[in-house]
Amino acid sequence: MIPAWLSFLLIIFSILIFSKYELSIILTIGAFIFAILTQIDILASLYSILIDLSIIFLAIAVILIPILGGIMEESGLMLELVQKMNLSKKLSIMLIPAFFGLLPVAGGALMSAPILEQVDSELDVNKKVAINVWFRHVLILIYPISSAMIVASVLTGISLYLIFISLLPPFIIMVVIGYFTLVRKVKSYEEEFSRDLKRVFHNFLPIIIAPLIDFIGRTFFPQIVPEIFLVLGLCISLIVGLKFSNIKLKQITNIAHKMKIWRFPLLIFAMFWFLEVFIRSGVANEIGNLNLSFFFFILIAFFLGFATGRIQLPLSILIPIYLVQYAIFPMPLMELIFLYCSIFLGYLITPIHPCVAYSINYYKTNYKKVIKVLCVPAFLCFGVLLLIYVIVFSF
Repeated sequence: MIPAWLSFLLIIFSILIFSKYELSIILTIGAFIFAILTQIDILASLYSILIDLSIIFLAIAVILIPILGGIMEESGLMLELVQKMNLSKKLSIMLIPAFFGLLPVAGGALMSAPILEQVDSELDVNKKVAINVWFRHVLILIYPISSAMIVASVLTGISLYLIFISLLPPFIIMVVIGYFTLVRKVKSYEEEFSRDLKRVFHNFLPIIIAPLIDFIGRTFFPQIVPEIFLVLGLCISLIVGLKFSNIKLKQITNIAHKMKIWRFPLLIFAMFWFLEVFIRSGVANEIGNLNLSFFFFILIAFFLGFATGRIQLPLSILIPIYLVQYAIFPMPLMELIFLYCSIFLGYLITPIHPCVAYSINYYKTNYKKVIKVLCVPAFLCFGVLLLIYVIVFSF
């Protein structure tokens, strides 16, 4: 029989190779083969996932999130929100990708790219790709109902909103570095739209309602499965979004089809099934016995983010190994933030990241030219991350 650790490495290597395809299917196949190689009871491991209420409600939530994004896109509510803010060119090219980044839709970078082009058609195309990718993700980093942050909370046992608060400093660093490396030299002008902050707040409501209800529920009713409040909040957000838009209820079917919503719950079940097999296999114990330094964890996190073009998958691999190695739960918040940010930065600049690929195609350039621009803020941020690590863990 192949040793469990070797089976794990073979499966991970295979997942990395095929991760450019539909990850939910690749991960499901990977979990199945991993279970066979390590002689784990497939039905028992799968059953434990399928009856977990937390995972079930999380799967429902990730179905609703892209539908909400589709409503905001189809109705034009998000575009109007940006226009009614009436911002300078510099703020516009930062905020347009950022706001559209809150809409978890397939090919979302293609939504902000045309508007960014309208704001400044003369800006170098490679810089526009970098701006579109970088600022599209700054708000995603701290958006409380992003699937990555929810998964991180579930795996580590850390409060979702404690993670949110702790990610605010990295968020500020990303914005500042992104501004000085990508936006500072852009010539400013005042937008021609009339400012209407009341309309801005009106259009922003569907996006903010869900995390607010989720936060209230988790805070005041901790004894209830927390993902219930996320689903409830998203349902209310959908109702409000439909009310504010001209989209009819029957159009949701078309939006759901366009967003390919089946991909999201399958990914959640596949990820947690892979994690269940991983835990039952004993691989985490074997790797934990190696006593890897946390600095090595950070480097691996960046590599996995780059290699997979994903955030959830590296988290689901590294967090269990860390928890077993250090025999601790919940995971220390500081360590999670380092891992999360490292994965996030690797994920931002990989060519298999859909937003990077879509933006490159739209602006008709190539990855070799784009990465020369995009790697500047990415590696500056990674350097700051490593510097903070040295300072924090030296005392």
